[in-house]
Amino acid sequence: MTHFQHVFIQNLRFYRTKAGFSQLVFSEQIGLSQNYLNAVENGKNFPSAEVIQKIIDVLNLLPYQLFLESPNIQKQDKKTEIVQLACDLKQKVVKQLDDFIENYS
Repeated sequence: MTHFQHVFIQNLRFYRTKAGFSQLVFSEQIGLSQNYLNAVENGKNFPSAEVIQKIIDVLNLLPYQLFLESPNIQKQDKKTEIVQLACDLKQKVVKQLDDFIENYS
């Protein structure tokens, strides 16, 4: 397993559990089998771009968040925390706007 894959796996687990999803529920949300998700989280498979898109959509993430090292650093300075909150809010607003536009198009 490459370092890149290791970082991705750590982030996927972190954000999945932070969102309160079990592997079973999350795999259903992204439309894949639990066995496949388990294989991804254990480094046996690496998801395609399409699967990564489903993951970020369900977890309401910006794509780069799955590839940053150490997203769960306990002691973030206030500026970093505020920027992260702003990015999270931006992602939620963009998703809600996209949903709204799709529903009324």
